[in-house]
Amino acid sequence: MFTQLEDLCRRLVRNHYGPIVEKVVALLIEEGRLSLGRIISQTGMEGASARQALAVLIQHSHVTHAQGKEGARMMTFYSINLRNILRLQRAGLYLALAEERMGAMGLSVFRTIMTNGCMSVSGVRDVLGYKKFGTADKQKFSVAVAKLVRERFITAITATDTVTKVDRFMQAEAKEIEKLTTAPTPKELVNIRRRISDKDDEEYTSNVVVGMKRQMTDIGTGGAPKVMIGPNGQPIVIGNGFEAGQQDQDADEDLVDDKQCFQIYHERLDVFLRNKRIVNYFAEKYNDEASVVLKAILRLTEPRTKTCKDKVSESIAAQQIVQNISSDAQLDQAVDMSGDPYFKENGTDSGSSSAARKATLGKMAFALLDVLRRDASGIINKVDERGAGQYRVNFERAAIVLRDECLDSLVLNKFSSTHVRVVRTLRDKQKLDEKLVSQAAMLPLARSRELLHELTLAGFADTVEIPRTTDRNPSRMVYLWYVSPQKQVSAALRGALQGISNIMQRADQETLARAALVAKSQRADVVAGTTHLTPGEQASLQVLGKLKQQIDVCVIRLDTMLLLLHDMVPGSTAL
Repeated sequence: MFTQLEDLCRRLVRNHYGPIVEKVVALLIEEGRLSLGRIISQTGMEGASARQALAVLIQHSHVTHAQGKEGARMMTFYSINLRNILRLQRAGLYLALAEERMGAMGLSVFRTIMTNGCMSVSGVRDVLGYKKFGTADKQKFSVAVAKLVRERFITAITATDTVTKVDRFMQAEAKEIEKLTTAPTPKELVNIRRRISDKDDEEYTSNVVVGMKRQMTDIGTGGAPKVMIGPNGQPIVIGNGFEAGQQDQDADEDLVDDKQCFQIYHERLDVFLRNKRIVNYFAEKYNDEASVVLKAILRLTEPRTKTCKDKVSESIAAQQIVQNISSDAQLDQAVDMSGDPYFKENGTDSGSSSAARKATLGKMAFALLDVLRRDASGIINKVDERGAGQYRVNFERAAIVLRDECLDSLVLNKFSSTHVRVVRTLRDKQKLDEKLVSQAAMLPLARSRELLHELTLAGFADTVEIPRTTDRNPSRMVYLWYVSPQKQVSAALRGALQGISNIMQRADQETLARAALVAKSQRADVVAGTTHLTPGEQASLQVLGKLKQQIDVCVIRLDTMLLLLHDMVPGSTAL
């Protein structure tokens, strides 16, 4: 664990929940798993305060708990979830996603759950004042909640969600061992653990949405229109028995269980942020039209992609990709097809009919798909040649490409473009001596040696020693330079975490310097307008507001670096 991570998590908790909760978090970070008694004794807090602090942290999924023996007694041990604490600074990006995909009502529901932590649908209704809603707003609320659950912006709380994965596996293993009449052999233990792992993988790949219940409804009997949520998360309004109900009198309606509690599904939201980064990468590399096609591909992969741990997506038919491209997408000038004899003969139709428009859109979409799959990054792969082909997204390769791009931009900002050239040379060639580095990077030997030492001190390059003799005399050794992605990521993460902590500290100091003015501006008479601020005080508050906006932008940029370097990498461990 980085020391910068501990300081940043404590600062985030203090800003969001206050100093009492921060004291509990600091102890759990430093000591690890602790029981309630040890938390009370080591923090010196009252029992009620410690319990309330833990309740707040569990409510917001920052702390997990598990039961275990301590001597002859069964105790409950609490452990911290640092990854979820770091996601507190990503709240603005999550809210922007919810507004973009769910609308105003969906944003209100999402913000309520994010602010209050784990909540039931009935609790959200009480907070938003559901009883005062009109008929249209009530219908929008039901659709928004169902869509949030269906697209997994929020997920239902189960009994295992507050327990760590290691504790779940240990409990499952203990239950399996209890079923045996004798002590398990090593082979039996391996089989037990394999079955537990397979069961966990099966639950992960399941498409069942917890928190939704199915209800048979009679569509053909008339009455008020019904709102159903389709498999793609889009609302389907069926009314009065004279649409689809004419052919099928009964249909399954997805309803959200009002008694079920929900929480924010952070891992799923990171998937959406990762997909946006992939789309932006191809938009910058090619054009906006290529990003439209890629966005259609990623939208089709989202229903079966729950977290960033998936390395590749399922295969998608090219025809399905073309059908999911918006009909108003402007792809006419996306690719120059003048050299294609087939396109010359059957080129764009100048007619204004929708069929001609669809034909042109399909031709350009297939051309863009071919461009994307031939891209050197290897993110889009063609896995089947039958028909128009089957395509797959390699998320693991996308994480590597975006990681390297982020590291190169970091080296460019910290040093120069010449340093970036050296890093890319070592990344492509691997393990070169100084002469080969200077030749490949087209630099003088003295200059390349200087750049390599600067990169090594910053953690972006490393050396390996190859002795020529058994005495390992330094004068008779060969030194090869190379780049280690793990060491580069560690150096970048330390800098990003320290940068976020410093920026937040600057915001606290600026607010503290104007504490009296801020307190005055929040008084009831000032807010009501009965007491006015002087022009100097108003100017000072405007300066503080602009400074906080700049600080928020800097924090989001550094947090995006954390997303690219760590959170979106399949198989990434805790920081």
